[in-house]
Amino acid sequence: MGLLDSIINRAKSDLEYRAGSEISRKVEDTVKKGLEKKRKCPKCGKVLPDSATKFCLDCGAKLLVTCKECNIDYPAGTKFCTQCGKALK
Repeated sequence: MGLLDSIINRAKSDLEYRAGSEISRKVEDTVKKGLEKKRKCPKCGKVLPDSATKFCLDCGAKLLVTCKECNIDYPAGTKFCTQCGKALK
């Protein structure tokens, strides 16, 4: 039975490796799809070059709102500060 056990264990190990690789690939694809979503200017709709952009390159709209209490910047459209809970305008 030693030889049969060895063959079974090798097949099991191979299947586990393939399943793990497939799961890893699916997770990577999902993450890539999430990153591919482009951030757009809320005023003119132009696609922005990156998430660090503070003003729209096309219309000049401010892309951040600042909490007056904590002085922390948030992306435009954020409604509340995560530090103090105050409404952002």
